[in-house]
Amino acid sequence: MAKRPIRRGLDDPTGPIRDAIIGGSFLPNERLIEEDLVRRFKANRGAVRLALARLEQEGLVVREPNRGARVRLVAGKEAVEIMEARAMLEALVARHAAIKLTQQDLRNLHAILRELKSLIAEGDMIGYSGANMRLHTAIVDIADHATAARLLLGLRAQTVIFQYRQTLQPGRVEELMHEHEALVQALASRDPDAAEKAMRSHLDNAADTLKGRLQHGSS
Repeated sequence: MAKRPIRRGLDDPTGPIRDAIIGGSFLPNERLIEEDLVRRFKANRGAVRLALARLEQEGLVVREPNRGARVRLVAGKEAVEIMEARAMLEALVARHAAIKLTQQDLRNLHAILRELKSLIAEGDMIGYSGANMRLHTAIVDIADHATAARLLLGLRAQTVIFQYRQTLQPGRVEELMHEHEALVQALASRDPDAAEKAMRSHLDNAADTLKGRLQHGSS
């Protein structure tokens, strides 16, 4: 009898599962069923379990006895704290990015800005959330600041954005677009102070909007 071929899957699906959570493919509190993850990410069950354990350590996943894993829901107070911490870290990142920016980097940032405008025109807020994540990730990559990048990943900042994208009040999307354009312009000037200020202002505004929305919801 011929031997059954050994099924080989993705050695470590942690990154793809993390990206799916951050990008909004999985909703807050959504159950993460191992069998579904095995099929979706073409990984073996042991690798999926290890990935979920790692993501639990990062704060993206909650695992409960006899109930399995689910995407962690970030509460309001923690969401604000994450945004405030992110503002400080990404301001530092923007400062470094302004110094290291290349012309190709700048072209890539402008391409993402065009995509953001198109998604706003289409009213695609889920797509907008993903493009916004790519813009901020691109700036982190340009900065090449490993410690800041690691801390930002640990903050689950993009997950907070996805969970609270409903805080975008009428007119706020347009304001965000102007802030993104000002940020890229500051980076293009290669002025570290201007880039730091633009990023800090952008994320401080996001934190203030979130605070206001949460206070309004509790009143």
